[in-house]
Amino acid sequence: MILSNAMMGCSKISVILFIMCFECLMCKRCPNQTIQISGEKNLNITYFENAFSGMERGLQKIRLEDNGWTVVPAFIFSSSTLINTLEIHLGRNSFSNFSLKGITSLKNLTLLDMSENKLITFIISMIVDIETLILHKNDIVRLPSFCVKNSNASYVPRLKSLNLGDNALSNIDNNMFRCLPSLEILQLNENRLSVLLPSTFDVMPQLRKLLIEKNRFIKICREAFKSISLQSLHIGSNYFHFNNLERFDPDDIFRHTPKLGYLDLTNSYLPSNYSILHKMFGPLSNLTELNLHSCHLRWIPPKVFQSLRSLKRLTLQGNSLTSWNNKLFEKMTNLRYLNLEGNYISLINESSFPDGMLNRLETLDLSNNHFACTCDLMWFRDWIRNKNPNLPELKNFPQRYVCIYPEKMHRILLKDYNPTKESCTPWNPLFTIAITLASFTVLCLVLILTAYKCHSNIRNYCYLFRLNTLKRKGYIRLNSSEDYEYHAFVVYCDADRKWVHNIFLPKLENEGFKLCIHFRDFDVGVSKTENVDTYLKKCWKIIVIMSNEFAKSEWCQWELEFSQDRRRRQGRNAFLPIMLKTINSKHMISPIRTLLKTTPYVTHQTGVGEDLFWKAVIEGIQKPLGNPPVAV
Repeated sequence: MILSNAMMGCSKISVILFIMCFECLMCKRCPNQTIQISGEKNLNITYFENAFSGMERGLQKIRLEDNGWTVVPAFIFSSSTLINTLEIHLGRNSFSNFSLKGITSLKNLTLLDMSENKLITFIISMIVDIETLILHKNDIVRLPSFCVKNSNASYVPRLKSLNLGDNALSNIDNNMFRCLPSLEILQLNENRLSVLLPSTFDVMPQLRKLLIEKNRFIKICREAFKSISLQSLHIGSNYFHFNNLERFDPDDIFRHTPKLGYLDLTNSYLPSNYSILHKMFGPLSNLTELNLHSCHLRWIPPKVFQSLRSLKRLTLQGNSLTSWNNKLFEKMTNLRYLNLEGNYISLINESSFPDGMLNRLETLDLSNNHFACTCDLMWFRDWIRNKNPNLPELKNFPQRYVCIYPEKMHRILLKDYNPTKESCTPWNPLFTIAITLASFTVLCLVLILTAYKCHSNIRNYCYLFRLNTLKRKGYIRLNSSEDYEYHAFVVYCDADRKWVHNIFLPKLENEGFKLCIHFRDFDVGVSKTENVDTYLKKCWKIIVIMSNEFAKSEWCQWELEFSQDRRRRQGRNAFLPIMLKTINSKHMISPIRTLLKTTPYVTHQTGVGEDLFWKAVIEGIQKPLGNPPVAV
């Protein structure tokens, strides 16, 4: 039966209440009778009391909330109507103090709700059999003793659940929670606790669940969570810095909770340090659920979870993870739920999870990540399409699986990403290496063959290039051909006479050059050595026509050696060696080898390179003496 301020005037409450309850009692259709009167700020307490006194059978649940009361009406706990009542809810009123003494007569009462009042403290002076006491959202600054005076007996021996959340507690220690032999659930959320002292909760032998969130701790002492019975620990949203070793001992913090099966560290600061995390989680061999939601993790060291062999549920939602080592989930064979929602994961591939892990999972959440829809993600896309439709359940798929990169795929659903295997076939880097080496090899072969076939032309090009370079630099000429009777003295062997007389002389003399050759210009009756000495002085330059026969001729060798003095006095430009025929190595005498190494020479060519040959010869004769040395 529910009466509220939206129903009727207070003057009619007693009549209606009596009639409804009477009908209920007579027809026996209401085994679990409940009365709720909420939001009645102008309720006439007298009418309400008269209605209670007229009921012969007690109510099992009564809710008298948000009525603006500052004092609990005395008749509520003394009326025989409530003798069998199981629950009393007096929340959202304005009580400033309260004593449990009034409920001692209610032997069947199991739950008392005094939440959202203005209680600063509450008084316990007699033993009561209540099991659940709800005191959250008050202004409680201290707790009364739960121990009977001068003994270890408890005022609340059957109390199993105590809710002290959202109060003003700033300090707690183990003395506050003594004499609570049956307490299983303790809620201390949203208080003002800053330090957790040693063995604070160890005095409660049946404590199974501890909620101590949103307190902003600055220090957790050693053995603070010590409890041989604790199975569920909620210490999230305290923004505790587990990366500051001055505030806690990672080796001790969970070492004394051997039965801990659930741990919630939501909104904490966890380091990406293997040593610290391993020490924290190492003792938790019985842990089945771990919540690391929004713990500011950028990276999780590999093997940090390997001691958690019993873990079934792992939440890593809301961190800054981009990837992880493939050994992170190794040996976690009991894991059935994995939540990686809301990180910065861009790539999931075959090595992201150990073999068989995805087949063992029942639920996997990878939604709201920053997926890069490139060919690297093709394995994950194929896995989604081909996996068992029921195992694992892919939470929030497909709506929250969205491509972020590249730009052209931005906001496209992952299920609509359809690359082909051909377009995603990776290019083998060995192919690139092979092509590069093959190209380099071919290029080297071409260069070698070109140099072998055209070495003479190359030398001539080099000779002309350097010759023109020297001309452009404008070096001062020491002397010129005008100072001599002949442009050049020609040294050649008799075996090459035909080419010299029929081709070489006519070609150059037609170009205007005057050449000195011994069969035509030497004086009759004078020795050869004297003629050579005389006519060398009349010639501006010396042209040496070289071949195998030239190298074998002793006379030619003498002429070459004799003319070396000119080269030493006037520089190498006084000589113009012409290689008419290649000299075999066995005929290569030392003077010729020295000449070829120190003086640019022109190689005779026929066919394609012939014009270039004659051009090099002509420019070699015209080149002034005294220029800096030129090497080909």
